[in-house]
Amino acid sequence: MILKSANEEAQKLGAKAVIPEELLEEVTHLCEYPKPVVCSFEEKFLTVPEKVIVTTMATHQRYFPLYENKEGGKLLNKFITITNYVGDEFENIKRGNERVVVARLDDAIFFFNEDTKKKLIDRYEDLKGVTFQRGMGTMYEKTQRIVELSSYIADELNIPSEDIKRTAQLCKCDLTTKLVFEFTELQGAIGADYARISGEKENVSKGVEEHYFPLGADSELASGIEGQVVGIADKIDTVCAVFSDGKKPTGSQDPLGVRRATLGIIKTVINKDLKTDISKLAEKSLKMLPKQPEDFEKTLKEIIEFFEQRLSILYSEKYSSDVIEAAISGKNVLADLKDFTRRVESISNLVKTNEYSTFHEAINRVVRITKNVAEGLKIDSSLIETKEEKDLYNALQNIDENNLNNEELIVKLHNLVPVINEFFDKTLVMDERENVKNNRLALLSTVKAKFEKIADFSKISITK
Repeated sequence: MILKSANEEAQKLGAKAVIPEELLEEVTHLCEYPKPVVCSFEEKFLTVPEKVIVTTMATHQRYFPLYENKEGGKLLNKFITITNYVGDEFENIKRGNERVVVARLDDAIFFFNEDTKKKLIDRYEDLKGVTFQRGMGTMYEKTQRIVELSSYIADELNIPSEDIKRTAQLCKCDLTTKLVFEFTELQGAIGADYARISGEKENVSKGVEEHYFPLGADSELASGIEGQVVGIADKIDTVCAVFSDGKKPTGSQDPLGVRRATLGIIKTVINKDLKTDISKLAEKSLKMLPKQPEDFEKTLKEIIEFFEQRLSILYSEKYSSDVIEAAISGKNVLADLKDFTRRVESISNLVKTNEYSTFHEAINRVVRITKNVAEGLKIDSSLIETKEEKDLYNALQNIDENNLNNEELIVKLHNLVPVINEFFDKTLVMDERENVKNNRLALLSTVKAKFEKIADFSKISITK
């Protein structure tokens, strides 16, 4: 009823009502006898950033904003309020709602005019008066770290850093404005508007807003490289600061949004195809903090493991847990998340084939027998005796795992399975001659290393 009646009123004005699902749900629960009333305010208020007006109407007052009924239509100085009323006299209701919204917009336009008396970059020094976290300095110091981390990421991606560094400098400046103090949920969005007013480049202004993205689990990611890089730098700094201070999330407690920040980094790196090593970034970020953890290596390990847990949870929606564990196990997956994604996909496809059980058994025979073998054993080709040893050795020479993609390597490893089985059937690995035994173990360790380029297949359940 609310949706139908609101849209009918909007159509009478040649406009369209924008009604978010969560707002509609809330208004539904506030009404028993819903009746739409069209209200308006002076056009002068449209000079205030649009998101401020919409937030005032939708979030603070539960009004439905009205827009021009066309593609990319502008916000109008009209809105719809849903009354809980039986009757036909709406004039008092209309006046009352207009009076309330005008009072809020009066404050907004005053704050806006005061804020824009100085350029956004001129607020950079003001961040010295804003605390980041207790013991972790000010937002000014955090911003300095974001600038340095952003520059580091840009260098790693081999992209120009000038606009990225400018975005990083500006990204927190709106925290000192009166408008953000009043509308805290619009930090970033207001900063972007103020950046444009200050004459900053559009990509920089957009990056100021987008560095907070994604705002939620299913929210959009930053579209521009400035927002992507600065967002990663900002989030990794927050994650490392929380862990360094011994306040890592436990259970459902996560007041500083570390889980959301971690997931935001992972999604941005994967979906935007950014080749950046998160583990090295975390190490650099941790070293830059004013308060260092008591045990640096332990804290870094905890941060990396936390990222791996978030990665595993994210991928568990599509892939089985043992496949994900196999792809993560024993590897620095944070060095190349794109490679991790490709490997999980390849492993998952392999596990579904009818031949996987034979593949699985072959590599697990290798894993079991080399379990306690010391690292560093080298193959001595002069000690190779049996035909099966030679066949396996020669087959290994034809597998250059470093120059094959995952699918090509899996095909090569699949073709290696009968050679492995023949080796085990015809060759005694644990020969009484120590040098021969060690050489055969070295041969099998090389086999295992090539398989582990894809995954630790011992983690995968054979029932798959």
